[in-house]
Amino acid sequence: MPHPDAKERLARALRDALTTVPLSKVTVSGITRTAGVTRQAFYYHFSDIRDLTVWAFKREVADQIIAHTTYEDWSEGLLAMFVWMQKHPDETRCVVSSLGIEDLQIFLHKQLRAVIEPIVDQHSADLPVTEDDRAFVTDHFTLAILGHVSQWLATGMSTDPYILTERIARVLDGQVRRSLEALAANPIPAAQRA
Repeated sequence: MPHPDAKERLARALRDALTTVPLSKVTVSGITRTAGVTRQAFYYHFSDIRDLTVWAFKREVADQIIAHTTYEDWSEGLLAMFVWMQKHPDETRCVVSSLGIEDLQIFLHKQLRAVIEPIVDQHSADLPVTEDDRAFVTDHFTLAILGHVSQWLATGMSTDPYILTERIARVLDGQVRRSLEALAANPIPAAQRA
């Protein structure tokens, strides 16, 4: 049985390797030697370098976002994600090509939704909004941000992450509350919900 932290050690070894060589030059033998694990341990956890890269990417991006899932600092999590992706372009491109856009969007939607949920919860606490409407508002703003992230990735991550994050934050400022107030003030009749 491989060492319990072998995956973490392999991910760190990958990150170290990427500081000196492109992803296409990273080898399993080099990674395992640096991580101090056997090739067998590597293949126990991952099928190849791309598989390790996807795992490390998902872990890193999720950590960047989850560290900022409060109303006060959600944009810092979004910015941290953008900056991390821009600083790790080989890994990001590898993950986009390995996962495909649909799986990447499903992963990012889950992470971004975790950021939007507390914002919606805070703004809806004193409003008579149905759970369906809360979920709709959460998904609406999650999808809006996901659209920006997807476009940013599709255009080579060229827009400055600080500017993009600031624009998203300014556009969202107050919009979540206004959306919830609009749904609370004029609920959709149950017959139309079906």
